[in-house]
Amino acid sequence: PAALTVSTANLNRMYDGTTNATGAAPVVTGGTLFAGDTLAGGTFAFTNKNVGTGNKTVNVSGVTVSDGNAGANYTLTQAANTTSTITQAPLSLNAVTDSKTYNGNTNSSGVVSITGLVGGDTVTGLGQSFQSKNVLGANASTLQVNGGYTVNDGNTGGNYNVTTNTAAGTINPAALTVSTANLNRMYDGT
Repeated sequence: PAALTVSTANLNRMYDGTTNATGAAPVVTGGTLFAGDTLAGGTFAFTNKNVGTGNKTVNVSGVTVSDGNAGANYTLTQAANTTSTITQAPLSLNAVTDSKTYNGNTNSSGVVSITGLVGGDTVTGLGQSFQSKNVLGANASTLQVNGGYTVNDGNTGGNYNVTTNTAAGTINPAALTVSTANLNRMYDGT
């Protein structure tokens, strides 16, 4: 039998929460596949789901050779590709519109919306706040996503390129009634 090594070409895909090696196909990386013979089938999978550039391994198995002799004309070696890439997926954390009456703090009751989360990944510790406690002034009514959140993706958040987006909000003036305490004084002609 002729020696033949097959693998897959480098794959470059975005993080999707799986080890799927979509687009992989068997290619000859050692030896010669002779005229009329073909490669078929194959199972391809990344060893893990996490992001990596030029260092991700795709395992190769189940490739067959159609040579008119049930593949017996070749000694087939199936080699992993170790130079593939999984890039970060975009993840947006979006503050949502909220309004409140001035209460001396920046708290918001709005719930941050999430766009781009895949698989069973989650984000915990999310919250939002007004950039200022004031009714008027710079950024007084702008809502922002608070820091301190955690992206739970099995890779300390490294599988995502996270962006945070602000939203417009409103802080209305608080009603305030003022008076004076009871006074007690002696008549002085005024």
